[in-house]
Amino acid sequence: MAKETVQAVRNAEASALKMEKEALNKKEDIILEANQKAKKLIADVIHEAQSKADKEIKNAMRQHDIILEEARKEAENEARLLIEVAKAKEESAINLVISKVI
Repeated sequence: MAKETVQAVRNAEASALKMEKEALNKKEDIILEANQKAKKLIADVIHEAQSKADKEIKNAMRQHDIILEEARKEAENEARLLIEVAKAKEESAINLVISKVI
């Protein structure tokens, strides 16, 4: 009976060591999987942020182009109006000189 008890203890110790080794292996697997998931999550977040930033940059560039186009049109209109005013003043000046001469 002592032999059986000793054998049972040895079997229990062997079983406990085996379970401990399996638990350590499982722990390493879980840590590895968690690290891989974390890296993928980080990469996904970075990719999403980059995509969002790219879209915002494109939108800003479109706005920039629109604002420049509006400013160009406004400048052209103002230049046209100034030319018309200058022509009208030139015509007035010519008429004034003509009326002084006559």
